[in-house]
Amino acid sequence: MPRLLIVGGDAAGMSAATHVKRACPDVDVVVVERGSYTSYAMCGIPYYVAGEVDEPAQLVAKAPEEFASMGITVHLRTEAVDVDPEGRMVGVIGLDDGEERSEPYDQLLLATGAHPVPQPIPGMAEYGNVVHTLDEGERLRRHLDTVATKQAVVVGAGYIGMEIAESLVRRGIKATLLDRSPQVMRSLDPDMAAHVERALIEFGVDVRLDERMTEIRGTDGVCTEVVTDKGTFEAQAVIMGLGGKPNLELAEKAGCEIGPSGGLVVDPQMRTTVAGVWAAGDCVESVDVVAGLRRNVQLGTHANKQGKIAGYNLAAVLSGNQPSAAFPGVVGTAVTKVCNWQIARTGLLESDALEAGVEYEVVSFEGNARAGYMDDPGRVYVKMMAGRPTGRVLGAQMVGTGNVAKRIDVAATWCHLGVTVQEAQLLDLSYAPPFGGVWDLLQVGARKLVAKLGLQPLL
Repeated sequence: MPRLLIVGGDAAGMSAATHVKRACPDVDVVVVERGSYTSYAMCGIPYYVAGEVDEPAQLVAKAPEEFASMGITVHLRTEAVDVDPEGRMVGVIGLDDGEERSEPYDQLLLATGAHPVPQPIPGMAEYGNVVHTLDEGERLRRHLDTVATKQAVVVGAGYIGMEIAESLVRRGIKATLLDRSPQVMRSLDPDMAAHVERALIEFGVDVRLDERMTEIRGTDGVCTEVVTDKGTFEAQAVIMGLGGKPNLELAEKAGCEIGPSGGLVVDPQMRTTVAGVWAAGDCVESVDVVAGLRRNVQLGTHANKQGKIAGYNLAAVLSGNQPSAAFPGVVGTAVTKVCNWQIARTGLLESDALEAGVEYEVVSFEGNARAGYMDDPGRVYVKMMAGRPTGRVLGAQMVGTGNVAKRIDVAATWCHLGVTVQEAQLLDLSYAPPFGGVWDLLQVGARKLVAKLGLQPLL
């Protein structure tokens, strides 16, 4: 019986596992996962911390027992520590009992994900709470529920850090958001990030940028204060809302090539550079289809799709056929909600265009989220980019109070398919007063770019 071994039991790994088992019931599918859960929504952890989600099980899409009923074996609290790609064996260790053993495979899928690597400063090991897995989210919530937390410091002003800071404020905890960067959300251009910073401050988050944490202090095992290069803050909790670094230890031992983005190099079929070893999810790098840049993009949307592609191709190989499915790449689409503001982006930032050597024009403006005569028309700040001289849509960023998620998906489609602003301004998009104006904001942006680029038709 052919054997597929998967390291990592979240989005990419379990998407592949289920596809292979359904397509090839006779394949022995085995998953090792060092955490306590499978297939959970990492994006929901801030809402669990805030108390808006009662139990961690509510964030689990499918439990190990459900996978077992499909014939998929899942070993939780089991870490893969070594690999022999020639002998096709993976060494694993049980984290609860310390038992070591070897797991054979015919094909191996690395879905090891990513995890933050906090800086080694005094007090970090004792008092720093990393929040990237559901197990870590549980530990943080227990801490907040049992320690009289009145003030907390969140380190990292990206998606996770901002959402955690908001969650703390909603719990009645004073939150200081700390980042060594001069802006929040480095996934936006600085001028767009400024709108997000203002929203955080208005909501009650104490935003401290261009500031570096240097020490965490405590007494009798309880955190008391955070020291930075600019001051000291009282805090009963320190939360590391940092971005993840791909977990590549096993891949490096296997001899897999690592790309310039820091993620594993894979081909469109999700094969690594080592025979019999595949990879998908947050640990791999993807091709940016707008400019051809290599990116390590850590989002569940890509992880699920890449897992499906890997599963489709693994099923073919394990059945003696050739892999045929291909992952097309990414355009960097993302959306979040912070302090009642929707924040979204797709395609290139200005820094990306400069890195890729792409000539472009950009427009920035603000408009109503809904028809101006509605009771609450809302506001949306828009930034759009198009290539010079073609007019191809290269990217869009939006921050506002209505319909941002729907609009960014339209812009993402334009970026992916190479639509020009000349075409975009005339596309048949939906309209009703509760959702926008007769000219959608994206089409307003397209018209502005047509004029700025000197293209036709100029409407």
